Amino acid sequence: MNGFLQSWTELFGGNSTRRRMIAALLCLALTLGSRYTWAQKAPEVVPPPSNITFTTRLDHTAVWVGDQFHYLIIVDYPSDYEFVLDNLTRETVNMDPFQVMDVGKNLVVQKNTGRKLFVDLTLANFVTGQTSMQIPQFTLYYFRKDKKTVGVDQADAESLTITGPVIGIRSTLPPQPEDIRDAITVNSWDRSRWVLPALAWVCFAVLVIASGWELALFVKRRKARKGPDRRKAMEAVRARWVSGVPAEFADPKACLSFYDHSYQNLKEYIGYYLDTPTMGLTADEMREEMQRLGADPELTQKVAKVLEACETLRYTRDGVSSNTGAAHAVAQDMREILNTKR
Repeated sequence: MNGFLQSWTELFGGNSTRRRMIAALLCLALTLGSRYTWAQKAPEVVPPPSNITFTTRLDHTAVWVGDQFHYLIIVDYPSDYEFVLDNLTRETVNMDPFQVMDVGKNLVVQKNTGRKLFVDLTLANFVTGQTSMQIPQFTLYYFRKDKKTVGVDQADAESLTITGPVIGIRSTLPPQPEDIRDAITVNSWDRSRWVLPALAWVCFAVLVIASGWELALFVKRRKARKGPDRRKAMEAVRARWVSGVPAEFADPKACLSFYDHSYQNLKEYIGYYLDTPTMGLTADEMREEMQRLGADPELTQKVAKVLEACETLRYTRDGVSSNTGAAHAVAQDMREILNTKR
């Protein structure tokens, strides 16, 4: 043990020149060892078969910031191979720093039983500060049909790596612009500029006041036009007519008063019934108005009949006393009409 310590002390405890030489030898040994280890772990790149070829195309040689462009990949291969296309979607394809907007794919079978695959990538450019950029490499996976079995996943497939072309990047700004200034703060405002905002507020206030005034007038007119409740008015006319029917129709004056009373009440009742003014209408005009408004035909004929009878008996003085039975018929028809509800 003492001999080992003595040898270690002689080796590292000498002068500084010896220590530097020993340190350099150790660093050289570590570097060679690490390179050998990395060489052992580097993956082996398998080139694609010679019968699979591909080309790339761009619809723009240069794009501006925010522009979209198409990156087309065309792969020619025989029918012995089959490419995996299910994973080619906008969400799964990564082409950073370009943004994938859409992924199109189309497979064409040629006459010589060959296959031609078209993969159309719609990319958007948001890169700034560079004059050109290489499109990232794109990987397609395929199977050999003679080796493909049911249940084989993508990890067992072979890959075709496609190196992207270079595209130019354009910008409206020079690389190092000198005339762009920082934002400045407005410290003052010209008083003449306040005229337009003040005028706008005045116009807005006038508009609000005018709108409120028109709304008030509209509500007022609607209330005035609405009038009394139709059902209650019809019920009042019915009660008023019943109270004016005489007990006997032997008196000519009582019959004449009854005809006048029935004539006016019937017009008023039908006016509420049809919701239209009818007080100035004759029997024929009342019939035409009720037909125009689509009233019940039987009711229309009965109303016209009563009005015609009242008009005839009112203006025929000698007929009132001799046709007391007509008064009973008018009273019966009036009861049936006034019991009609809408």
